[in-house]
Amino acid sequence: MTNLSSPVLYQERTLPSLGFYAATLFVPVAVFVIALPFSEEVGLVLSALSFSLVLVTTWFFSPLITLTAEHLTIGKVKIETKYLGTAKSIEGDEVFMERGTLLDSRAYTVFQIGVKQLVKIAINDKRDPTPYWLIASRNPEVIAGLLNKL
Repeated sequence: MTNLSSPVLYQERTLPSLGFYAATLFVPVAVFVIALPFSEEVGLVLSALSFSLVLVTTWFFSPLITLTAEHLTIGKVKIETKYLGTAKSIEGDEVFMERGTLLDSRAYTVFQIGVKQLVKIAINDKRDPTPYWLIASRNPEVIAGLLNKL
């Protein structure tokens, strides 16, 4: 059996920033203090489990961006690249404006805590009311460059 899918040009799991994980260090401490009246061992086990749960859930709920020559997939959403227009890397002060006052309510957005770069991808499908996708990425210039070459 032959695999007809095209090779992956780019793939990224957009995890939260290190600041997010530093803030979540308070979760196991709080769980330990809450469980301490029952038993120190129970508190240690539950605090370790709570931190593991935070790590696992952030991994699975962080969007996975996958780009092939035929499709752009973000999480469970997929679009054919033939419907994608120009892509633009957005960084710095422009990010605040794009996520705020310039944001079209019809746009498809995928943001991530602590990721301060975006990719804005125009949609060229007349049947789709979505004007563009606005996606958080740690490498927006790479995604924009690849999409603009397709």
